[in-house]
Amino acid sequence: MTPEDATRHIALIRELSRPGGPVTKDAPTASINNPDWRIDGELTPQRRRLFEQLLEDTAARYPDALSEKRALVLAGPPGAGKGSVADRVLGAAKSSFVNVDADEFKAALLRQAIADGSYESWIKPPAVRELEAAGERFFPMEMAALVHEESAELAAAQRVRMMGLGKNLIADTVLGSESSAVELGAQLQRAGYSVHVVDVEVPFEVSEERIVQRWAEAIASAEAGQDPLGGRWVPSAYARPLFDTEHGRARSQDAAALLAQNPAVDRYERHFTSLEEHRAALDSGRRATPTKELDQARLNRGGPLVDAAYTRRATPSAQRLPGSRNDRGRGGAELT
Repeated sequence: MTPEDATRHIALIRELSRPGGPVTKDAPTASINNPDWRIDGELTPQRRRLFEQLLEDTAARYPDALSEKRALVLAGPPGAGKGSVADRVLGAAKSSFVNVDADEFKAALLRQAIADGSYESWIKPPAVRELEAAGERFFPMEMAALVHEESAELAAAQRVRMMGLGKNLIADTVLGSESSAVELGAQLQRAGYSVHVVDVEVPFEVSEERIVQRWAEAIASAEAGQDPLGGRWVPSAYARPLFDTEHGRARSQDAAALLAQNPAVDRYERHFTSLEEHRAALDSGRRATPTKELDQARLNRGGPLVDAAYTRRATPSAQRLPGSRNDRGRGGAELT
C-alpha cells in the first residue's frame, strides 16, 4: 500500500467509524446484534460454548502463571506504550502472569468468524462490501469495533475467572472512567490481591500518530502474508473524548490516581511520553523513552502512599514490595 493509498484508506475507515456509522460497536452487524448468537441480550448455548472455548484457549497460553494473587493494572490511552512499560516493570516475572487484554479477544473472535463464515455472512457491513466491490481492500481487524462489546465481556469474564484461581494477572485496559477504576479496585481488593498500578500517558497527538503507525505496520505485515488479520483501527470517536479533561491529558490519568487510593494498591507509577520525545525518537529511529513522573508505594497494606525511594530505604532488605525482585529471582525491576 502506497502512502497515498494509506491516507485515502484511513479516511475511509474514519468515515465508516463515525458515531452511527457501519463500523461501530453498536452497528447493525456488530456481533452483539446477531440473533443467532444472542436472544434478549443473553448468549445462546452455541455462543456460550464458543466463549468458554476462547476463555480456556487464552488461559492455556500462560502455563507458567503462578497463584500469588498479584495484579498489574495498566492504564493509559491507545498508543501510549503500555506493553513496553509492562515489560520493563515485570522483567522475567512477566511469564508468571496471565495477560487479560480485550484486544486478544477481538482477534480471537474475528478469527473464529472467518473460520465459520460469519465474518462474511454477518459482521462485514454492506458499506464495506460495496467498497470492496469497487476495489478497496479491508482487513478483519479494521472491523474490530464490531466485536468490541463481546471482547470486553470476555476480558471481564477472564479477569473474574483468574481472580477466582488467585492467578497473577495483568489487567491491560484504558481505564477510561473513574467508575471503572473503582469497580476494578473493589474486585481486586475483595479477592485479596496486591495491586501495582502503572499509568502510561501520552498527549492526544502521540496517541493518534501511534494508532496510525501501528495500523500501518500491521497492514504491511498482512500484505506480506504474515498476519491475515491486519491492523486494528481505533476510531477517533473513541480516542478523542478520552482527552476531554481540564488538564488536557487522558481520563485514564485521573482514573489511575483514584484506583491508587484503594488500600490493595501497593505501588503506583505514572510514565509520560511527551510529543517532543515521541518525534525525536521517530527522527532518530529509536524507541521513545517515557519519563517516570510518579513512583509511590506503601510500606504497609492500607498505609499512605509515599515516595518509593523512601520505602526502599525503610523496608528491610529481606522484604520486597509487589513487583520487585524477590529472593527466588523471579521479580521485575527493584525499587530505585
